[in-house]
Amino acid sequence: MDVADTYERRSLGLGGRDEMAREVGMWFDMPGIGNATFWMRGMRFPIDIVWISDDFVVTGVAERLPFPEPGTPDSALPRYSSGVPIRYVLEINAGLAEELGIGEGSAVSFTPLP
Repeated sequence: MDVADTYERRSLGLGGRDEMAREVGMWFDMPGIGNATFWMRGMRFPIDIVWISDDFVVTGVAERLPFPEPGTPDSALPRYSSGVPIRYVLEINAGLAEELGIGEGSAVSFTPLP
């Protein structure tokens, strides 16, 4: 799993990548608790965005988000919002949230790497 824990890493996200292995995701550690808005700048494959509270409960999932056409100006990119205050975000391949049964109220657990 990739971790986006700095402003630069959060800004880039998965942009510029051609694909992501099924078992891989990107974990966003936001700088605090609040509403979050994401865009898919530079994305080349569709994803699911999982919004997660500070107590590791899924507050919502934006599913099967399409990637923009190359050359789409930043001003024309759709924005996807958490809608409620969150602390973490997980980006995974499109359809994986449904496949794994991830939805609002799901508990999130993980084992940190050393």
